[in-house]
Order: sequence, then C-alpha cells, then structure tokens
Amino acid sequence: MSVGIDSVVAAKHYGTAYAMTDYTSKSTNLYLVAHLMPTAKLGIHGSLDFNLSEAALDEVQMPDSAAQVAIGVPAGWFASHSYDYSQTYTYSDFDYELLKFNFGFEYLLSPKVTLTADMDYADLTDNQGYVYGNETGSYYMIRSGLRLKL
Repeated sequence: MSVGIDSVVAAKHYGTAYAMTDYTSKSTNLYLVAHLMPTAKLGIHGSLDFNLSEAALDEVQMPDSAAQVAIGVPAGWFASHSYDYSQTYTYSDFDYELLKFNFGFEYLLSPKVTLTADMDYADLTDNQGYVYGNETGSYYMIRSGLRLKL
C-alpha cells in the first residue's frame, strides 16, 4: 500500500526516530553601558547586564508503530529499537536570571603608560536545576594593571 506525501502528518525529528515534541526557549536581555571622560587623563566605564532565560522540552510522545507502518516505515522497525524518552523532558527545563555589573577606570600616567582598574560582579539565580544541577552563585573579581604603549 502506498500513501501520498500529502497525507503524512509533519513530525519533528527527535533522536533517531520521529516523535511529536516541541522545544520552547525564551530569553530577555537588557544592557546599559556608559563610558565617561571627565578629564583628558581619566576614563571611567561601567556596564549593567541582565539576562532572563527559560526553556523546556515538552514530553516526548513516541509515535504508534502501526501508524508508522501505514506511512511506509517497515513493519518491525520500531520493535527492533529500544526508545525510552519518557523522562527526557524532566531534565530539559532551565530557568535562570543572570545579573552582571562592571565598573572601572583608566588613568593616563604618561603618554605611554596607563593605569587600569576594573571590578566585576555577577549573580546567577538558577530557578530550575538543569542537567548539572542547581548552579546558583555569584562572584566578584577585581583586577588592575599597567598598559604600556610601545
């Protein structure tokens, strides 16, 4: 029996077999950046970044093997393969908020030497432990240095 292509319901590909499932991802990003030069020798810069991201895979519904035979998949093909995606969606969700702040300055000591200093702060709030578990945390970093113009 042959069935025309127009009668086949479009499926989304997942793994090595066709299954009806959706993956939804939403991300919101906000940025505020400033760079000021109060004097000819002093530069000040800063940034504030915010990211809110969510994503999830719907529960995977494996197709009925009898229905697949009707559209041309050989009989017994599904029986010879072991598919268990029943819990995949339970660890595919993620939901986090990331707030980052940066502040720094540059001071020209001479035409060839500049003093630099920066401070970074980041705070991650993991509202839904993903594959690696809950990754909530924050960090601070302070760095300084000299930039030489050769």
